[in-house]
Amino acid sequence: MNLLSPWFLAGLALIAGPVIFHLIRRANKDRIRFSATNFLKESPPRLERKSRIQNPWLMVLRCLVVALFALAFARPFIESNLPVTPNVSSPNTLVLILDSSASMQREGAWANAIQQAESYIEDLESQDQLSIISVALNAQLKLPFDRWSEWPPNERQTLAKALLSEMKPSWGSSQLDDAIELALAELEQADEGAAVTSKKRIVLLSDLQKSARIAGIAGREWPEECQFEIKTISGTHTGNVGIYWLGWTGEEEQRKMRIGVRGSGATENPELELSLSDAASGAVLSEPTKLYSNSGDKSIVLLAVPAGTEGPFQVTLDGDSESFDNTLFVAEERPRPMALHYFGEIENADNPNQAAFYIKRATSGWEDPIVSFETPDRVDAEKNRAAPFILIDSLLDQNSVAEVRSRISEGSHGLLLLSHPDRIEVAASLLGENGWRTGTENQTDSRLGMIDFQHPSFNLFADPRFSDFSRIRFWHAHTVHLPEDSNAVAIARYDDESPAILEAPIGTGTLTIWVGDWAPKYSQWVLSTKFVPWLQKLFERAAGGSDQPSVVSIDAVHSQFSSPTMSWQLLNADVYSSETPSLPGLYRLRDGRSDRWVALQISSEESEWETHAFEDWERLGVPLGRSSSLAESKIPTKAELRTQNAVELESHQQIWRWVIILVAILLATESLIARKLQNREDTVAL
Repeated sequence: MNLLSPWFLAGLALIAGPVIFHLIRRANKDRIRFSATNFLKESPPRLERKSRIQNPWLMVLRCLVVALFALAFARPFIESNLPVTPNVSSPNTLVLILDSSASMQREGAWANAIQQAESYIEDLESQDQLSIISVALNAQLKLPFDRWSEWPPNERQTLAKALLSEMKPSWGSSQLDDAIELALAELEQADEGAAVTSKKRIVLLSDLQKSARIAGIAGREWPEECQFEIKTISGTHTGNVGIYWLGWTGEEEQRKMRIGVRGSGATENPELELSLSDAASGAVLSEPTKLYSNSGDKSIVLLAVPAGTEGPFQVTLDGDSESFDNTLFVAEERPRPMALHYFGEIENADNPNQAAFYIKRATSGWEDPIVSFETPDRVDAEKNRAAPFILIDSLLDQNSVAEVRSRISEGSHGLLLLSHPDRIEVAASLLGENGWRTGTENQTDSRLGMIDFQHPSFNLFADPRFSDFSRIRFWHAHTVHLPEDSNAVAIARYDDESPAILEAPIGTGTLTIWVGDWAPKYSQWVLSTKFVPWLQKLFERAAGGSDQPSVVSIDAVHSQFSSPTMSWQLLNADVYSSETPSLPGLYRLRDGRSDRWVALQISSEESEWETHAFEDWERLGVPLGRSSSLAESKIPTKAELRTQNAVELESHQQIWRWVIILVAILLATESLIARKLQNREDTVAL
């Protein structure tokens, strides 16, 4: 037999109580007075030893009751050779979030993060679940729970480590709240259909830059018993100096670059040099500029660019221990020239009663693109093909139709003014379709009734403040009827539901058809406030999109360059790629007939090493837990197993209940005996 709580045997000391009680000689309290004692015999009192125990068997009974009480509280049990299976602990559900932003490119940081992640994986058991998320500009689910479950249990850790070895830090900024939202969504699905609720935990492995976005988790409801742990990742060096682009200053011949310099952490070498070179050839363009930067310093350096150099340029910072943010590429922002080829009577460009007059003057003052109003050159065919915009304001012969169609299919944008019914054949021939016809209407006044404000030509008017076209009047005498299988789509209709503006793709280019005449005699369109913005949007589409910067952050690439026809070529690369780049560097961007340099940079905030305080997380309601390994709470020792086995045996046997019953019987017996002895003494006393 063994005891689960042997310290209760200290209660055996209370056995001394009954022994002392029985050693005390009890004197009779009742005294009887006699009126006369002459007839009583003299009898001296008996002499007894003071240590004599009165009623020893009753004392033994009372000591036994005390001993049994102590034994019951000690929770006795009989040891068994058969092991009792302990209670199975709840499985662990772990989500690892790895910060893969540009700041993790610093020396030693990524290797440290992978090592920490592997230590968590090694603590997992077969019943546990694991999910891995990487986060930079976007959160990516690298390993979902269901994929982890599909792997053989004895190979899961090896396969997970292999997955980690394939992961690399990116060049975007940190959007940690997106990753935490994704992790919480994964945890919500982890226990679906499970018999036992798991212990949920999210572990963030990050350098915790203060610029990392975490505000998105404010007010988020967290699952019950979910812990969020933060492992701060550090690199080899304690400080960093980064450079970032601020723009140009000065006149064309005396222009200078404005370069920002920021020190963060404990910088190791305050003496630095900033040099300027030609990015394509590598030729040094100026003497290095010496500068000093300590922890927390922010400064602006002006780098003079030699006159006559066009770039692109490369700015390099030398002397810093961290090199991931010490190179800056710069491409010059140049306006895009655009030739507008006008198919029509050239005299119309100077006639205020013709549409060409207003188009020529509306485009003459633009800074980007710079439009030149020209007529096709019958001699120089290559020059004709280079024009990205074609305006058709007349009938075309078959040769001209074939030429225009070929140029549009190669990427040009065509605008056909269908101001006369006889031009319907031009539209049909350009699209290669049959069944186009016109109808005659007696309508004297119409307006635009339906407009697709999601279309690129009208999305700038989507705001309700600018979407009112009801005041623009049109006087047209014909309508257009399209074949059912036409590729042309109406992006605007008149109030009689007849097409007003049609658009159709031809190869890699686009043809826009306006049904009606722009001349002031037939329309108020060219005199309205909507005309110039709409026309500029049309020309920007032909030029490859709105005016885009030449120096762009990696974070803004997808929002700034969204055209599906764009292709990119990295400096010194051989081929173009349609995939949007994710690496910093210098790229040649081609979109339709536009071809220019674009420099991609990492976010300047990635050079800062100041971290989020833990109070920031607490204010957002994050259930921060202590940083510990799974082994600390999940793998019991041999002593713990023995203790757990003893608890299970005692709970099954419950010997203490029988001891209490025996104590109750003995107490009842003791009460009867004590009562009987008391009555006997009372009788003797009488």
